Amino acid sequence: MTQPHALALDVGTRYTRLAVAGPGDGPAGPVPLPGEVPGEGLPLSAEARGRPVVALREAYGAYLARYGPPAGAVVVLPRRTAGELAAAATDALVAEGCPRVRVIGAAHALLALVRHAPDGVAGTGEYLVCDAGARAVDAVRCTLAGPSVLLRATAERTGPGGLLGSGFDAALLAAAGLSDDDDGIRLLAAARRDDPRGRRLGLAVTRAERRPDPFDDTPVHRLGDRDVTAGTVRTSLPPLLAAVRRALAEVAPPPGARALPPLLLAGGLARLEPLARRLEESHRLLPLPGEVDPGWAAVCGGALVAAGLADPGDRYPYAVRVLTHRRSAGRLRTEELELTAPGVLEPGGDTVFACRDGRAAEVLADPAAHRPLRIEAVGPDGGTVPLPDVVLPADAPYGLCRVGVRVGADGAADLVLRPLAPGADAETRLPLGPLPVLPPA
Repeated sequence: MTQPHALALDVGTRYTRLAVAGPGDGPAGPVPLPGEVPGEGLPLSAEARGRPVVALREAYGAYLARYGPPAGAVVVLPRRTAGELAAAATDALVAEGCPRVRVIGAAHALLALVRHAPDGVAGTGEYLVCDAGARAVDAVRCTLAGPSVLLRATAERTGPGGLLGSGFDAALLAAAGLSDDDDGIRLLAAARRDDPRGRRLGLAVTRAERRPDPFDDTPVHRLGDRDVTAGTVRTSLPPLLAAVRRALAEVAPPPGARALPPLLLAGGLARLEPLARRLEESHRLLPLPGEVDPGWAAVCGGALVAAGLADPGDRYPYAVRVLTHRRSAGRLRTEELELTAPGVLEPGGDTVFACRDGRAAEVLADPAAHRPLRIEAVGPDGGTVPLPDVVLPADAPYGLCRVGVRVGADGAADLVLRPLAPGADAETRLPLGPLPVLPPA
């Protein structure tokens, strides 16, 4: 690379993966760095393992030493840590002189990747996104609505002992009589590079599933002078498959849905052909761009975002309003109060409070009224979709409040009432669930 590139970084359990977008609107790919493990990324030092921000600084320093400052950076974080680590990750790179830093979730990065693909495989609609890695499987059901990715349900599962892919690797190494250490992992990574799409392994495991005797003894990986057999893979696979299926079941559409949404499967375990094949029996898998390694898919999507070639669209694209009542000339009149404008609400972001005429709007919260609050999402053409009606609980404080909406990192929204009275009790939050998607005009 001879010019500053916009960089993406994805810190994992053992490695940090760094990627940049190709020239023009070309595909994104790994950044070559000294000491990297081909196909896996830059190994984390002992000091950085379990400390994502330290690992981020370490990997960014290696990039700086080799290529100089990037034009900007995107950090891809798992959903479970995005809220707590976003500020620290941003501050760490800004302190190192990175000119602009953005943090996005893995699901948004993956959908940015497939939406940017030349064949445009992901259009408006609902999708399952499954990021299966060394520690856990992170599953999300989301909807692409215009430019935005809306989270509908999320789940996370690990394997036995609290690990998923790392536990699988440890089982393979143990069966070959090797230690689960850096040397063993490097041997396993090298063996997998000899079968990059896992076709040879998949064929051997398929035969072993049909006839364990004699096909369990078929070598599938050569680790130095030791072999990993098809039988070892076959017997180590069920816990992985069970964890992925449990996570996907948790985020599946409610009963009565016409069909399961397409599944975007990524992460290091997505390379495991027998796992992908078994999931394909129950799900329609959405293909990744042909040149992208599934283990690098999230960071490659992040690289496209960093370069301005794709937008993860993590803000709610519609306005949200609540119907209020005002007494005028002795009569009760219904009015519409806009809680948030389009493109303002962000998962995991701050509460957005309603304003009127440039000033904070104030409403009178009256729990004794027992009147349902009607809340709606409003599209650009004026079309509306109602959210579930909510009623103030009897123990909610009576009095003037600011009213707003907050969306959690999991995509679920709350209506927020914050009392204005000095010394008033803490704010009241009323769950609204995932914000709705308007039907096409």
